[in-house]
Amino acid sequence: METFDGTRRWGLATLLPLPAVLLWTALTASRASGKSLKRILGVRAFRYLTSNLSVSQVQYLLGNTMDVYTKWTKSVKLPRVADELGGAARLLWVGPKRLDRVIYVFHGGYFILPVTDFTLAFWRYVQVSLEKQGIEVGIAVLQYSLAPISTFPTPLNQARLGLEALLAAGVRPENLIIAGDSAGGNLALQLFSQMLHPLSDMPEIRPASPFRGLCLLSPWVSLTADTASVRECDGIDTMTERMLAVLGADILAGFPEADHAAFAEASKAPGTWFHGLRGLVQRVLVTAGSFECMRDDITRLGEGLKTHHPNVELVVQEGGLHDDMLLDFMMKESKLGSLTPLIISWIAAESS
Repeated sequence: METFDGTRRWGLATLLPLPAVLLWTALTASRASGKSLKRILGVRAFRYLTSNLSVSQVQYLLGNTMDVYTKWTKSVKLPRVADELGGAARLLWVGPKRLDRVIYVFHGGYFILPVTDFTLAFWRYVQVSLEKQGIEVGIAVLQYSLAPISTFPTPLNQARLGLEALLAAGVRPENLIIAGDSAGGNLALQLFSQMLHPLSDMPEIRPASPFRGLCLLSPWVSLTADTASVRECDGIDTMTERMLAVLGADILAGFPEADHAAFAEASKAPGTWFHGLRGLVQRVLVTAGSFECMRDDITRLGEGLKTHHPNVELVVQEGGLHDDMLLDFMMKESKLGSLTPLIISWIAAESS
């Protein structure tokens, strides 16, 4: 994807090479990966489109989070339940709204893209799977404002407003899991950074007790594409080195102050930054894929969190890509990878 000021026009020229790209992928794909050809082609198409379309084109194609949520709830015959938080922020409920146990979700998308229908489908699958174990949970997805119109600290403040709304509605911190994938994982860590190092121009967050869990799925924790895994996995992962570098630079420009650096890039925060995390959350799950460009940044973060919290689980999925579990739902795979059941088991243990 181009930078925010890119002016590449929509045209057939952008899409014409795609069939040839997919044909070549089909002919050269390794069956040893354990992935279906459908998924391999879907990943290649996803990488091609996000690498060759501009930000404005992709935003136009996908619409906004409320549009995606409304269409998805209608397609799966679920109620559309949205709690207004003010401005463009809302809590969008997946399935029935319930407050006894809640997973508070921040979606990914490089801070520029809305939630996807397959992200909603993933969390609905998690919800139904938990129900089969006798564990009922409400899932609230935050609709937050996107770049380039909105930059830091707007999404963070909206995340805070959503959290305060849930707590004010009666959700107990010990029954609340905060979860985020990709940019959503970055936002979740911003929220905990605000608890530990409050910004002077934003109300402090003081939970009455530790939260039940923090679930970070392929979190985008460094906005500079400068690790070995970025180069190693370029052309394999759903993202590319160039895309990460360009988008990361644009987002990082929205953190102009030196004391905002750790909010932007948690993996590069000072060693003591997350001291006190143990008093804020009971357990932490961090996941990455072995073929993920962000792998090194994520593992660095996970190992760093372990020095401040005794219950941090870091999982690197063998052969996994960025947000690997979501890709299964994007392609409507019948056979899911290892991360989805692992995440469900982790949440179930948290909720027992």
